[in-house]
Amino acid sequence: DGLATVHYSPFLTDPAFSASYDEMAREWWVHAKVDVRWRMWLLTRFARQCRDIDGAYAEFGVYRAGCAYMLLATDGLRPSTPLFLFDTFAGFPPDMLTDSERAAGLHGALANTSVDYVAARLALWEAQVTLVQGDVFETLQRTETGPLAFVHMDLNLSRPTTVALDYVYPRLAAGAIIVFDDYGQTGLEAQRTVIDEFFADKPEEVIALPSGQGMMIKR
Repeated sequence: DGLATVHYSPFLTDPAFSASYDEMAREWWVHAKVDVRWRMWLLTRFARQCRDIDGAYAEFGVYRAGCAYMLLATDGLRPSTPLFLFDTFAGFPPDMLTDSERAAGLHGALANTSVDYVAARLALWEAQVTLVQGDVFETLQRTETGPLAFVHMDLNLSRPTTVALDYVYPRLAAGAIIVFDDYGQTGLEAQRTVIDEFFADKPEEVIALPSGQGMMIKR
C-alpha cells in the first residue's frame, strides 16, 4: 500500500482480522503476494461505521472477491444487509479504456475470475449477496439496489466510474460512506479526475488517504 510507519498499526494485533486476511489472500492474487492490509483495514472499518444505516451495501469492481470476502468475514455489514456486487467477472471491456488506462497496462487485466468462482468464494453468505454480471452501462439500467449505506468503488476505469457515481449518489443515505480504492494510485489518475469533477458541485469532499484510497461521507 505504499506505506511505512512507526505508528500504531491496529491490524497487527487483531487476530480475527489477520485470520480473515490470510484466508482471503490465499486465492486473491494467484501469482503474486500483495500486502494490502492497511487498505483492507480501512475498508472494513469504514464499512462497520455504516452498519446501523438503513440501506444496502454495494461494490463496483469485484475481481476475485477479495474485498467482498473481507467485508463479509469481518462483520462489515449485518447478516440482514444485502450486498450487491457489480462486475463483468471477465476483466475490463476493451472499448471502455482510455489511452492513459491502456498505457497503465489495464488492457486484458484482471480477467482471471468468473461469476461462478466468486459465487463459490462467497457461498457462505449466498443469501445476502447479489452478483450483477455485465457492463455497468447496461446492468445499472435494470438493477435497483434501493437506498445505499456503504459503497466500495473499485472499477479502475474512469468512464464506468462516472456512470456508477451517477447511479450511487442519489441513493446514498445520510452518513453513508463511499470508499474509492484507487483514488491516489499512480497510473490511474483518470479515475481521480472524474471523481473530483463529479464532486466539484456537491457539498461533500473526497478525502485522500495515504493508502491510495479516498473516502467520502454523505451529508
